Amino acid sequence: MAGFTLCATEAYYSHPMESVVDEVCASCGNSRLPDGNFCLFCGDVLIEPASPAAGAKPPSNRVPDTADKIEYAGFWLRFLAGAVDVCVEAVGALLITLAIDFVLRHFGRTFGIDRWNAKVFAGFAYIPILAVGSWLYCAFTESSAWRATLGKRLLGLQVINIDGGRVSFGQATVRHFMKFLSFFSAMIGFMMAGWTKRRQALHDIPTDCLVIRVAPNRFSLPRP
Repeated sequence: MAGFTLCATEAYYSHPMESVVDEVCASCGNSRLPDGNFCLFCGDVLIEPASPAAGAKPPSNRVPDTADKIEYAGFWLRFLAGAVDVCVEAVGALLITLAIDFVLRHFGRTFGIDRWNAKVFAGFAYIPILAVGSWLYCAFTESSAWRATLGKRLLGLQVINIDGGRVSFGQATVRHFMKFLSFFSAMIGFMMAGWTKRRQALHDIPTDCLVIRVAPNRFSLPRP
């Protein structure tokens, strides 16, 4: 009876300890997300506990640390690239809005739209044009062979996935809309690119994306 009680006690205390070790990041000590590949706080790759079985291979959804092979882009480089992209998006949306205003000014009366209503429509159209245009601009360019927007390409940056390959259009789309989370967290989500291990912002971590620097002589159009 004493032996049975001792075994039951050991079994009771061993499982919670394994769960705590598995849910804590080894780099910063913060709790990890369930089934997450990266720590939400420092961006470090989370490593699965060693399997008791001899010769067992690590799960395929865990990636090795490649910090010695690639150079991650820091906060200020990404900030400058983002500033260039915001200007490109704003100017592009303005040009499209002016084109709509030109069409309505010359042909609006054909459809019963007077000059004042045409001006109001063109003014309000700028916001949705900017929103949709910035999404398509980021998603298409970052999932293209460039792997970068114009701002990132100008500063020698690329967006890749954790395997080092090109991100998909859907992945780039989710990453773009996750920027709102970084924005509405008092901009802390963007600032995380300054201190996380892989210089990941908040919107990079859930989408398993990395922003890296490429050498000038390597910043050519990669093969698909």
